[in-house]
Amino acid sequence: MSQNGKLMPNLDQQSTKLLNLTVLQRINPFIEEILITAAHVTFYEFNIDLSQWSRKDVEGSLFVVKRNTQPRFQFV
Repeated sequence: MSQNGKLMPNLDQQSTKLLNLTVLQRINPFIEEILITAAHVTFYEFNIDLSQWSRKDVEGSLFVVKRNTQPRFQFV
């Protein structure tokens, strides 16, 4: 159990990758492999006129995947 009282699965790196692949394939069945994983990312947009970054309301895990159709590679 974690500090906040929730049960946390004890998965090794390979099991975690397989679990993530299974979940991603439910969303997009053309995904065949996870190439890169980032546990947490945040999306920013650059305003050229102001030369300024602004944070968007998008954050979470990011995967770079290989697909068996076009496009062959994709961010998810």
